[in-house]
Amino acid sequence: MKNILFPTDFSEAANHAFIYALHFADAIDASITLLHVYRKPDTDPIRLPPNMQAFQDNFDLHEFENYKDAIPPVTRLVEEQGFTRLPIYHVLEEGEKIVDTILSVVRRDEIDLIIMGTTGAHGLKEVFLGSVAGEVLENADCPVLAVPREAVFDGKLDRIAFATTFTDIEKKALMRIEELAERFGADVYCVNVDTAHTHFYHQRMEKLKAEMGDKSNLHFDVLDGSYVYEELIAYLKKQDIDVLAMVTHRRTFLQELFNYSKTKMVSYHSHTPVLSYQAHYLEA
Repeated sequence: MKNILFPTDFSEAANHAFIYALHFADAIDASITLLHVYRKPDTDPIRLPPNMQAFQDNFDLHEFENYKDAIPPVTRLVEEQGFTRLPIYHVLEEGEKIVDTILSVVRRDEIDLIIMGTTGAHGLKEVFLGSVAGEVLENADCPVLAVPREAVFDGKLDRIAFATTFTDIEKKALMRIEELAERFGADVYCVNVDTAHTHFYHQRMEKLKAEMGDKSNLHFDVLDGSYVYEELIAYLKKQDIDVLAMVTHRRTFLQELFNYSKTKMVSYHSHTPVLSYQAHYLEA
């Protein structure tokens, strides 16, 4: 991973997530591209009165001036965090749809990792089923780290949880996660939620443990419970997990995973960032 893309609206939530981008870039020796996407007002230029036409003509300039004003606070944040040595680039793009523009930049600039705040989303379920971050997470051709606004980075990434159902594609993701963990000196906790209450998943976890070899920073847990989301959230809290990693598929899978029961919705929302490895990206 050499190129990190950080889409931002320069909000407080975005700047909060930017701290994660700085630490990740430092750990993996990557550059950061800050991307701000703006959209022109929807108007018909043929029917515009002269004063509105002038507004349209000057909109790009106005947006650029606002963009320039937003850069100094970001620069101060870089200085405060002690990362002035990192190569950081600024990109201003006009686009009709924010998600499409982000994905286009990913392809054009050969981005290896997207890190972004989940503005408007307060937890795991909302990250996956709503917000711009959820759409990017689902469709990007590179890993995505989605950072909830409540997440607090203490300068260390000690514990990474990896939710697994023991598929072959997840083994590819686990190898990449292990490489990332080595950069941070982190432990990796492979976790599965057994809603069937059988020994089958315990056996699969033992098999995975044997395949990964005897590594002191790898841990393997099977949780017995009735609801995946509920058990997973409790585990993250109990183990003080810094990042939850998982392989994600298309939206139908995510809906099935997180809309388990309206009568059993979890009131506690995760403060844990989610690192997504898309199945279509790993299979490519």
